[in-house]
Amino acid sequence: MDRVKIGNTFRAIRVELRLRQSDVAARAGVSQQTVSDLECGRFGTLAIGTYCRMAEVLGADVQLAPHWRGPKLDRILDRRHALLQNAAVELLTRFGWEVRTEFSFNRYGDRGSVDILGWQPNRCALLIVEIKTEIVSLEETLRVLDMKRRVVPIVARLERGWLPLCVANVLVLPDASTHRRLVERHASLVSASLPERTWAVRHWLAEPSGPLRGVLFLANTDTGGTKPKVPPSRRVRVARYAPTGPHLVGSAQIRAQNRR
Repeated sequence: MDRVKIGNTFRAIRVELRLRQSDVAARAGVSQQTVSDLECGRFGTLAIGTYCRMAEVLGADVQLAPHWRGPKLDRILDRRHALLQNAAVELLTRFGWEVRTEFSFNRYGDRGSVDILGWQPNRCALLIVEIKTEIVSLEETLRVLDMKRRVVPIVARLERGWLPLCVANVLVLPDASTHRRLVERHASLVSASLPERTWAVRHWLAEPSGPLRGVLFLANTDTGGTKPKVPPSRRVRVARYAPTGPHLVGSAQIRAQNRR
């Protein structure tokens, strides 16, 4: 990470917007010295949340994506994405949905790809599924989902002849503590765009009726590095006494007789 370049970028944007360091500091809720340190590349101990707030004041996007061993990371992410997508397809198939994967669209500059597009002709229900194994920017993810909710039903009608009476937007995340904490930490932001959660989403998938926007936590065969919960071992106490009486059998009875 080139901290000097990042600092120069922040300063260049601020100057272009004709803002003072004190202006950025006031809007981001930090001190002017913090803004100065950032622009000088001295932000090694700066909290990520503070960094993002300062970028938001300038209207700048923040991408905090780790890089690891070149293409190997891409292969790992692709595998996890494929596993989660496959689990979602299996669930939808059980509920009787017609499924299209990687549905591409381009309408007046709004373009992209839907991970899973579902259709139920009996209910005239359209399902738009976004699969995410890692979320770099939650705001960007929600923005793209909102765009797809506006555009994809139109494209589905024009290209497929589907006339949906109800549309659902579902963000599928791995059922892992990391992703659940992310949603809980940004509960207000997520709920504003995707108010429903797993139980309500599953119920809608079984019996679609009316619009739905929600988050579905879904397990797959890849733990993504998390360790499965193993129940603690239990010790069995062995009685330490010499058995006596007519109920003795086998070696225990022989040892008892020899001690007499």
